[in-house]
Amino acid sequence: MTRLVTRSRAVVAMAMLMGCALLLTGCGIKRTGVIDSGHAPTVKVPGGKSTVIYFLSKEGDRLVPTPISGFEGHNINPEVLLLLLLEGPHGRAGEVGLTTALPRLAAGKDEQLTVSSYSHTGVTVGLPFAVGNLSAPARMQLVCTIGLSAVPDTDSPVTLKGPDTVLGPARCDLKR
Repeated sequence: MTRLVTRSRAVVAMAMLMGCALLLTGCGIKRTGVIDSGHAPTVKVPGGKSTVIYFLSKEGDRLVPTPISGFEGHNINPEVLLLLLLEGPHGRAGEVGLTTALPRLAAGKDEQLTVSSYSHTGVTVGLPFAVGNLSAPARMQLVCTIGLSAVPDTDSPVTLKGPDTVLGPARCDLKR
């Protein structure tokens, strides 16, 4: 019995020494100096000075920020921004398959679009269609587009007001 215990201890000790030896060899990888690989990649992210509309991915499962080109450094009237959102994706946004969950605005209804001035309670968006039955992605399109553009670099609470009901206030949740 003593011989068996001694032999197993020797095997364990030998295995530990072999493991340490392997770790110390570094698996044959030689040291190298610093390799210069150029500049880090850059990506232009919407925000800051550009105004953004939130459409939905092709699958309709997540919000996609879409900068409005041609207006960099300018504030867009919130009603115009809302109208652009309700028209749906055009140009490059439409080409890549972005979509919307919002209903199309009926002819002559654009005068019924309203966006209140910002106050400590946020912004109220008046819409000429029912808001109670809007899907969660559709509500988030409205809330994120208006809520993130009302005051630069601020997520303003948005209340949606339709002929059927009032929803909110809600903040932009980009996880949807």
